[in-house]
Amino acid sequence: MRDPLTDCSYNKVYKNLKGFSQNGENFCKQVTSILQQRANLEINYAKGLQKLAIKLSKTLQSTKKNCLVSAWAWVSEGMKSAADLHQKLGKAIELEAIKPTHQVLSVHEKKRKSLDNEVEKAANLVISNWNQQIKAKKKLMVSTKKHEALAHLVESSKQTVTKKEKQKSILELEKERIKLLYNNLNQYTQHISVFGQTLTTCHTQIHCAINKIEVEKDIQALMEETAVSSTENKSDFLLTDYFEEDLNNAMNKERQESSIKSKLLRLQKDIEKASRDRAGLEQMLKSYSSNSAFLDTESQRITAALMDETNLKLDLLQANSYKLSSVLAELEQRPQPNHPCSNSIFRWKEKQQTHSYVKISRPFLMKVSRASCGGQRIPSASSAASGVAQLGSGLCKALYSFQARQDDELNLEKGDIVTIYKKEEEGWWFGSLNGKRGHFPAAYVEELPSNAGNPATQT
Repeated sequence: MRDPLTDCSYNKVYKNLKGFSQNGENFCKQVTSILQQRANLEINYAKGLQKLAIKLSKTLQSTKKNCLVSAWAWVSEGMKSAADLHQKLGKAIELEAIKPTHQVLSVHEKKRKSLDNEVEKAANLVISNWNQQIKAKKKLMVSTKKHEALAHLVESSKQTVTKKEKQKSILELEKERIKLLYNNLNQYTQHISVFGQTLTTCHTQIHCAINKIEVEKDIQALMEETAVSSTENKSDFLLTDYFEEDLNNAMNKERQESSIKSKLLRLQKDIEKASRDRAGLEQMLKSYSSNSAFLDTESQRITAALMDETNLKLDLLQANSYKLSSVLAELEQRPQPNHPCSNSIFRWKEKQQTHSYVKISRPFLMKVSRASCGGQRIPSASSAASGVAQLGSGLCKALYSFQARQDDELNLEKGDIVTIYKKEEEGWWFGSLNGKRGHFPAAYVEELPSNAGNPATQT
């Protein structure tokens, strides 16, 4: 028996998205593994450095005190400080990057399983609906052969496919995963920057790479990769097959023609009624769009759904009418009628019965939030300045030199006193130095107590 999901556009798109999501999850796991190895290296290095510092301290205790011994004592203290710094970095990577990533991946796995179960249920409903239609057609054909009575139109069941909603959910998961990776990279650069001047070059390169991250661009690329054109998005719908359509049946030719004409007349009435319904729905949609007093999102959504259902019903009625008209033309030895759906009707034979179905283009809708993602880019100096509630909320002192790479950043020299206006969440602060306002990295400065005084009086 033919599988209705073989050429289903929604099924193909969902499989592609599922593969893309799996690749993203594998990438997250690889990055987490690398960060875990880095944390282990930092912790092991800190332990080894601590042992050497203790060993050096014991050696110095048994040696007579002099200037040389004092210098080596400072070396021992420096080794202890470096060991403590590496220990903190390793723990920070584990707590702030590895653990949250594992938690998010675990939550995503549960959500993905739930989505897969819902999609499988929807697919089973489609297949079950398809099989029920086949059984109904067989029953209709047997009854017609026995009694040669007029067959009733089989109302096509509406196929509700909700895979587009699952696609949106997976896109949201991918968006959240990309944001997580961005935040991990940003936190990583902040911890690296505390090592001081020796790591400034590496920190600058990583920060430049972070500034080039465009989450919306990645999401747009994903949308373009998984987009389905209107020509590909066609669904299969079973048509009613009448006993009178079989030119080799035992019915009298005149009776066969009369029966087909009566069915065509009934179909024409149904087509006219569906056309009137569609015209009324179109008028309602125009009223909603032209008159703001009737603005109701829920009513518009329901009306649009009814319009889509009416269009589908009208297409199926016209396809059935065209199929019967073609048989009648052949019986009356007239030219075949023309219709847009003539190339979209297909047949397959199953045992002693022939089934007909039509391919109809269906709307493929998906809404994606275009709202800007907070924390994905550094705001400009003008926008940050406009959001400052008050001026001079604190002072800070530059610990290292910093060379601005953008127009909205401040150049810092070691020892500069900067007035703080606003502390951003991404590790950047906004302030002023020598009358110029701009952004500067928080890791490069040390905040001064509130009684430090005005920066103009600092030496």
